[in-house]
Amino acid sequence: MAPTAELSYLKNGLPVRFNQILSMQITWFLTAINKYIAVHKKLAGAIVICLVFDGAFDTLMRGSLKFIIDAAIIPQNYRLLVLILCLLGLGGILYACIGLLGNFLGARLGVLIINKIRYSLFEHLQTLSMDFFGRRSAGDIVNCLLADVAKVENGVVTMGLSVLIIDLSNILFSAIFLFSLNWQLAILSVIGFTFCIIAPTKIADIATEKGYHLRQKEGHIASVIEENILSQSVVKIFGLEKLMTQDFTGHLNDFQRVYVRATFLSYLVQKIPVITFIFVQILILSIGAAMVYRNLISVGTLVSYQVLLIGLNNSIFSFTFMLPYIIEAVAAMRRINDILTEVPQVQETEGAVVLPHFSRAIDFKEVTFSYSAEREGIKNLSLTIHPREFIVFVGPSGAGKSTIVNLLARFYEPDQGYIVFDGVDLRQAQVRSLRSQLGLVSQEVILFNTTVRENIRMGYLEASNEQVKAAAKAAEIDDFILTLPQGYDTPIGDRGGQLSGGQRQRIALARALVRDPAILILDEATSALDPATEAGILATIERIAKERTVLMITHRISQALRADRIFVLENGQLVASGRHADLLEQKGLYATLWQQSHPANTNLTVQAHSL
Repeated sequence: MAPTAELSYLKNGLPVRFNQILSMQITWFLTAINKYIAVHKKLAGAIVICLVFDGAFDTLMRGSLKFIIDAAIIPQNYRLLVLILCLLGLGGILYACIGLLGNFLGARLGVLIINKIRYSLFEHLQTLSMDFFGRRSAGDIVNCLLADVAKVENGVVTMGLSVLIIDLSNILFSAIFLFSLNWQLAILSVIGFTFCIIAPTKIADIATEKGYHLRQKEGHIASVIEENILSQSVVKIFGLEKLMTQDFTGHLNDFQRVYVRATFLSYLVQKIPVITFIFVQILILSIGAAMVYRNLISVGTLVSYQVLLIGLNNSIFSFTFMLPYIIEAVAAMRRINDILTEVPQVQETEGAVVLPHFSRAIDFKEVTFSYSAEREGIKNLSLTIHPREFIVFVGPSGAGKSTIVNLLARFYEPDQGYIVFDGVDLRQAQVRSLRSQLGLVSQEVILFNTTVRENIRMGYLEASNEQVKAAAKAAEIDDFILTLPQGYDTPIGDRGGQLSGGQRQRIALARALVRDPAILILDEATSALDPATEAGILATIERIAKERTVLMITHRISQALRADRIFVLENGQLVASGRHADLLEQKGLYATLWQQSHPANTNLTVQAHSL
């Protein structure tokens, strides 16, 4: 069964034996993590050698007691005693050096693994379509990249790999010594040890599932915190501090219940083998003491045997102590795998063509799209956009205006119908060749925590300083930038927090213009600005519109006066199109929207007739 099939099998909770499920989970986990370790085979191999030596020397120390007691102390062989102790001392020095080397190599392997996993996650996130980011919160995704990956690293390298190899080495070498000392007691020990391994399997599966739920809860807590931080202005202006704290307390209480169950089960998995082996050890001690009493084995054999059993007990304790970390790592890896197995909705077809520079028309032909069963987008939409047109989309909220732009940019794929760009179906085109012709300025300006220059250059990474400056001039923000302390090299803070709304919009406009886009998209780009700032930016846009195709989405219907054509949408459908004056004469939805926004203004109507 493939790893992804195993994961689905576990999630669906189909009735299988618990030990089969546990084996499947461990097998899937090892398969999933191996691809990150396999690229560092030599490093991992060196770590294994160091850890095996660690386990072998520990067993040798315990086994040496038989020779120290039976061959040196009891017969009073001083020279042999000194020789054994000197050899152990030299071995101890070698043990320390190799142990330190193993720790260093383990730290190196650990950071290589977590960096590789985070890189894989981050790289895959860049390929995912916008529908994924609508379903998963940013806080949960960040929690997956940071906390979940750390859990995997902790379970694999810091605890898992090192403890597992050392303990397996101890168990292997101890078993060899035990059989060499007395095979009857060794068989009894193996039976007890096997029972210790089998005993917690049922609880281990439940603990793993609870651990997965715990990681999900932690991701939800992260998303709640992120939402609260980003909404502080709203929280404070409406006095929501107490409500938010109460809601967060509720989330913490839910987390507490899941945490207690998951943690208790993990510790139970840890304790059961240790408790079981203690009784096995007491039984073997009783039998061994009787055998010494009857002169069937020597005192040194019994002492060495018991010390080796104590070592086995420590190995079992160490192994079971590691199990909670393994359980957390499996749960975290499942969450990581949830993202890595996410398939982008928008994918390039084999042999996708490079789109030519926009020169003829963009046609929406009977396009239907819904974001989800509850949220519709557009229905049976057909329209045509020509080069160098100034197009304005108007309509009530939720009418589907932004959906048109989202589909044009291939953030989503149509459910039905198709979009043709200069005769090429967008599904047959290279995404990069499409988006390289688009410039987007949205209502929520996304700026990066870097300099003004680099924020503008994000629109075209190969842009020279002269091109950046030319774009800033076109957006009429160059004069302001030159007043900043470091000019174009001035950092603008997180999300551009050191700038005003209008300044952020103009920098976003410059970022869109620096790539010289054939199509400039303005999605409610001025809706959050004051009238004076808005008027200035609209004047800039009107000048820019003479040189390229402009698609404007707005709820401020007065902006439609500038349009060559207006598309009016309602409930996801195109209900009218034309120029301002023509649409007013039709006395439809557009005329209603105009009257609602300009109840006593007729001058603009007269002006529109003269355009």
